[in-house]
Amino acid sequence: MASDLPEVDVDAVIEQLLSVRGARPGRQVNLTENEIRWLCVKSRDIFNQQPVLLELEAPIKICGKIFKILPIVAALNFEIR
Repeated sequence: MASDLPEVDVDAVIEQLLSVRGARPGRQVNLTENEIRWLCVKSRDIFNQQPVLLELEAPIKICGKIFKILPIVAALNFEIR
């Protein structure tokens, strides 16, 4: 599908997106449908190339709100503090 879309000048799109930095929230950036589709397809391709499983070494610290996943974490024998 990425080959169906014409190439996009990524630097120009990033420049447009950064141009509203510091502006009031809700400020719109005018991107073409083609630019948005291209960014979505390219982003998906990059994410799909990443490994699904992260191989981490012990010990590991889990921070944040984990109350919903606490039973899963406990079943994996992680140290919970």
